[in-house]
Amino acid sequence: MSRIHAVCLLKNEGDVVAQTLRYASRFCHRIYVFDTGSSDDSWDQVQALAGEVIVPYRREAVPFSDGLRAQVYNAVRSGCAIGDWFYILDADEFLAEDPTGAIQRAEREGAQQINTLQYNFYYTDTDWQEHLKGGDSRSRPIAQRRRYYRFVNVEQRLFRISDDLVWPETTDAEHPSGYIFPLWPAGRKKCSSKIPNRHYQYRDPEQIQLRLLTRQAARAANDANFVHYRSLDAGVNWMQSIVPSRQLHYYRGDGHFRYTLRERAQIFKERLGSRDFFRFDFLAT
Repeated sequence: MSRIHAVCLLKNEGDVVAQTLRYASRFCHRIYVFDTGSSDDSWDQVQALAGEVIVPYRREAVPFSDGLRAQVYNAVRSGCAIGDWFYILDADEFLAEDPTGAIQRAEREGAQQINTLQYNFYYTDTDWQEHLKGGDSRSRPIAQRRRYYRFVNVEQRLFRISDDLVWPETTDAEHPSGYIFPLWPAGRKKCSSKIPNRHYQYRDPEQIQLRLLTRQAARAANDANFVHYRSLDAGVNWMQSIVPSRQLHYYRGDGHFRYTLRERAQIFKERLGSRDFFRFDFLAT
């Protein structure tokens, strides 16, 4: 079977990155980790896991840009075979199923791209009450601690390596933060299967505050970064990230997720006209 190579950009995810990398190493041939200047113990966590699969690729305090993934891809491309797959792995995400099945289907279909159904997990009022009672601990896996989610979009996360695939490291007027994904050859095909992806971006008060400050700094360096966090330009208050649990779905850990037509329509409405609108396949089923 084709191999999976992954790039993981990292900054201040020390409470979860070890869980993420261990999980992804179950199906990845290599995971190249680029720490862009963590102030917590993220890099120590990566180095402790270093081996044949998990590769501490680089640590350098550089401003975030989407083009950093392109730098990693172009640097390691010679170690990848034509037909292998490249996986964009965030340091706080877990595919909800082994991607082997989707890859096999993609190869049967002649597809060059596999998308993920993105399910964001939130810090809720229920979690906050549990925290006040002393009932939350980072010693527990994040999948047990955060249960409330909603569907947010469909993203390109795996693509098949080919000779004519190019991933620019530069920026331009349309890509002021760099190219999020490679420039695809004409006639690319998406796999009919999509992989559910669990995204734990809000985990506990300390982590949320650090995350928001990190995003605020990235926007200060380049306001094209994290455009969905532009509200941070006016200040940071982690408690504004608390979401009422009644507005979300509850995940039972069984691999089954809900996302309603109303949710998809709302996302479509929110993104319509935005710079990154065509990154997403909002009404996918």
